[in-house]
Amino acid sequence: MTTLEEAPTVMEELVDLPDPETQPLVHPLDLPAARTDFRNGWLVGAATGLPVAALVAGIIAYLTRSVIPPIVAFLALSVFGAMASRFAINRAWDHIPRKRQDRERPLPRSWDLGAAAILALALGVALLLIVYRLDDADVPVDVRSFTFGMSAVAALLVLADAVFGLLRPARRARALASLPGVVVVAVATVLAYGAWFDGDAVGSLLFWGAVSMAAAGLLAGAGRLRERRRVNARAGQP
Repeated sequence: MTTLEEAPTVMEELVDLPDPETQPLVHPLDLPAARTDFRNGWLVGAATGLPVAALVAGIIAYLTRSVIPPIVAFLALSVFGAMASRFAINRAWDHIPRKRQDRERPLPRSWDLGAAAILALALGVALLLIVYRLDDADVPVDVRSFTFGMSAVAALLVLADAVFGLLRPARRARALASLPGVVVVAVATVLAYGAWFDGDAVGSLLFWGAVSMAAAGLLAGAGRLRERRRVNARAGQP
């Protein structure tokens, strides 16, 4: 019968790791058994990150012309997407004993470009639907006002995510790759206000649209922070 003290030794023997003399630190991308889980977790995280979730919520707000669906979509993508991403990535790291985990290794450059491409795709669809379609005369100014309130906060979330990424070395390359999309979001938001309104924006609906997206952002941020703390606690990090 295996005792608790023997369990870590057994685990290390079962994992086929590189020779510690030549490669003391190991990343899941180095192990065929862990590579798929890590790649899938990263892909889910890139496709459900805060900027993409905010843009998708803006698209749904336009398509449904309602308040609840975009908020639900935003929370589902950002919170549950983060949980699914962390689960897959953690499972990949479980193949490597903690003392040999290379947590600081940067991801391949192509992955950062892929994340930027996902953001650009969501951005392109959002801009086409929101900016041009809502400029038509058949769209009530109430809908434009509420949608712009949500879109303005979504743009701020995209900008904040990029700034936060630039401050973290592990995410800096990905944040740099996303900067063109961030600039487009900011410029489009400013131009949309001039295109949609002629001094007739409904202030109360602008406010409630902004509050709705801000509340969703706070809930999503709290969920992601809680998940990150749980993961760090599991990995023995502060």
